[in-house]
Parts: sequence; C-alpha cells; structure tokens
Amino acid sequence: MGFRIQPKEVEIPADEPFKNDRLERQEPAEVLTQVLRFVEGPCVLAVDAPWGAGKTTFLNMLARHLRNQEFPVVEFNAWDTDFTGDPFLALSEELTDGVREYTVGPLGDEIEKVKKAAKEVLRLAIPGFIRLATAGLVDLGPMMEKEIGQALTTLAQKRLSEYLDAKTSLQTFKASLGELAAELAESRQGLPLIAIIDELDRCRPSYAVELLETAKHLFSVDGVVFVLAVNRSQLAHSIRAVYGSGFDAEGYLRRFFDIDFRLPDCDRRPFIETVLQRVGIEDYFRNSSEKGTLGNNYESVRDWLVALFVGSDLSLRRVAQSIHRLGLVFASLRKDRHAFAMAATVALVMRTLDLGLYERFRSGEAEDREAIEFLLSRNSRPERSQIDHHLEAVIILAAMELKNPGRDLFGVEPSPLLAKYKELDRARQSGDDAAAARASSIVRIIERILENDVLGYGGLGSEEAFRRIELLSPSLIDDDSEPSDNSPVD
Repeated sequence: MGFRIQPKEVEIPADEPFKNDRLERQEPAEVLTQVLRFVEGPCVLAVDAPWGAGKTTFLNMLARHLRNQEFPVVEFNAWDTDFTGDPFLALSEELTDGVREYTVGPLGDEIEKVKKAAKEVLRLAIPGFIRLATAGLVDLGPMMEKEIGQALTTLAQKRLSEYLDAKTSLQTFKASLGELAAELAESRQGLPLIAIIDELDRCRPSYAVELLETAKHLFSVDGVVFVLAVNRSQLAHSIRAVYGSGFDAEGYLRRFFDIDFRLPDCDRRPFIETVLQRVGIEDYFRNSSEKGTLGNNYESVRDWLVALFVGSDLSLRRVAQSIHRLGLVFASLRKDRHAFAMAATVALVMRTLDLGLYERFRSGEAEDREAIEFLLSRNSRPERSQIDHHLEAVIILAAMELKNPGRDLFGVEPSPLLAKYKELDRARQSGDDAAAARASSIVRIIERILENDVLGYGGLGSEEAFRRIELLSPSLIDDDSEPSDNSPVD
C-alpha cells in the first residue's frame, strides 16, 4: 500500500469545472470571465495571490470554464520552460501549438506564418554582435588611428544593419500574430485568445522578468489577452534581483499589468476537512479496534486542526503538506495500537506554526505555558470551549512525558501551570469564577487521561508521537508491524 505525501491536484471535470471547488472560487472565476469577455486586447491581467494560495487550481478551473464559454485558451507553465533560457522561443512555440485545436482551413496557414516569423526573430535577435576588445587590438600590434576608425565604422554599420533586420522581423511576427488572433476571434464570436501563464513565481528571477517583458512587448497585439498568476511581492523581489535593490519594482509592474485581480481569501474549513478525508485519517478511527475516547477521535483531530490552521497566515499548500505528514503517521499504525492522536496532532501543529518553539518544547526547554499561550493565540475561535481545555491538558501532559520519558506520571511533580490549576480547582467555590471553572475542567481532563492509563503509565505516547512526526520512529520501518487496512493509495 502506498501513501501520497504530496497533495494531489484537484480533479477538474470538463463539464463541471467547479464540482470539486472547496475554496469558493467559482464566483471570482465567473466575474473574471465577464471581464475577459469585454476586453479586446492587447491586455495583460495579473491574478495576484500569495504563494501556495491555490492560484494553479483557480487557473485550471478558470481555463476549463473559459473553454466552456467558447473562449480560445492556451495554457503555459513558465516553470516547465525555465530550462530553455529563452522565453520568446518557449512562448511562441506553446502559443502556436496551443491554438491548433481551434483552427481549421485557412487558420492553419496563419499559424505557419506566425511560426515562420518567430523563427526569423530567433535567428536575428539572438545576441551575437562582435565586441571590440582593447586588449585584443594591442596584441595585434600597433594600428593607425585611421584603421581603428575604419574598423569601428564597419562594426557600427554591421550592428545597425542587424538591428534593422531584427526590428523588421519583430514587426513581421507581431503582424502575423495579430492576423491569427483576428481570424480566431472572428471564428469564436469575437472572443479574444486567452493565454494563461502559471508558475511564474517559481522561475529564476531573470527568466521570470524576461518572460514578463516578452509577453508585454513582443506579444502585445489586438485580440490576445494574457492572464498571469503572480505573487506580486515575490515578483517585485525578482525584478530587484535583476535590476538592483533600489529599483522601483512596483512602478515597473504597474506599467506591465493593465488589470490587477486580487484572488479573494476563502473559508479554510472546507479545504482542511477535504484534505483530512483524502489522507484517510477518519478511516483510521473508523477501522481502529481501539475506539476513540478522551479526545482520541477523528472529531477532535479535525476540530483542533481547523481551529489552529484556519486563522493562520500559512499558505494552503503548507497546510495540506502538514496534514499529509500527519496522515503518513496514522497510515503506519496497526489497528490494535494507540493512535497517539492527541500528542501527534499537537506536535504536528506546533511544528508547522513555529519550528523553533517545537524544537524547544521537544527538548524540554520550552514550558507548557509558553506552548499553550502560543497555540491558543493562533486559535481562530474567539471564545474558549472544551476543545481548548482539552488542548491545554494534552500540552501539559506532553511536556511532563517528554521531561520524564517512561516514568509513571502519577508520581511526577506537576509543572507550575498544572500546580496552579490544581490550586484553583481546590479553592473553587462556584461556577461563576471563569478562571477556576477553566482550571477545574483541565484538571478533570488530565485525571481522566491518567486514569485511562492507555500506555501503562497514564501517558499520551508523546515521545513516540514526536518521533513519528519526525519520521524517526523504528515503528515506521518495522517489517513485523501490520499496516492499517485503510492506508490510502493514490
């Protein structure tokens, strides 16, 4: 049985592009479609969103939706062509090959004209000018001033001739591309050709900038609209990497993008729940011979992850990768073994949100109070509930276990925080005192976990859970262990 550690791409049915949409992206896609319907081009439209926010999925859905609305669409992955080093070559080839599915009869001839013009641009515009090096002239021996002047004049004339030839070839290319776009629009109810460029953020800075400049300047013709997925701040960094740290990257981008479209934020809960279902964590609890109790159940895992990840500034990609890592831990467990659900989930969240705190907590340097304050500050729910009390109890017990591995926790001295909660619990007079009520709730949860005594010493299995999260547990490679029947296969 195999487990997919990288999130799988969202399936986009041709007839229902938004069927598997969990990020509420149908409405912005439809709005953008209406905008594109009234844009004639030339135009460069930027779809702006942070890295890992689902731009690729959005563009894939948008492309399918546009095709269903009769738009001619060409999709271009910039990252896949970064190796070529020549964005004009890559873009011209992908564009002409991509429109073939929309062409019949005379339009096929138009494509060949564009391809021929592109080859001429490549032949003439590639830097190949002769450079005059002073050191080289000196090595040749003394030269008269008149001879040097003649050499420079000849070189200047050659450069001018090459420049004029290159300029003519570019004009021919743009004219051919414009004719193709006009013919295509006439056959598609006047709709422009949409060229979608994705993964620009992942390219080398120099290639990303060159591709942007190529699309804007060399492919700027009527009837062609470029839709680029960008992380504007990251692209600005790429521009400064090419032109210098003091360069006005934002002003530069304003000249290139005719329309800015900010991809709206989404409700993360449906996304997180979908990822959890895909990695099979719910199936583990459903099939486990040890029925979930005391927070050791799917609902607790789901609610903790939702509460702690929904309000974070993590990218959706990072959240999905973290949940897949947790899924790998669960997939390795036998049905008759403790799931370590509470400790493993807390470890995973802490590792994802603050690796430094995670390492210090794991080594015993960070106290339970610090971890609790950090995680509760990331909780998306404004009100405190039983799930927060359970979270605190798990962190307190995890800290005790990690500092006292293998010891009976009944005999371990409580942390200052737990000692305070026990004191508040003993002194509690009524339910009106919120702090005392909270302390009592947490103490009761800890007592129930200790009384349950799953591991023989009242613990959660925190040490093993942290080792599994780090993929350092021998159990992950134990040939004698029987993996659970629900291990997901992709």
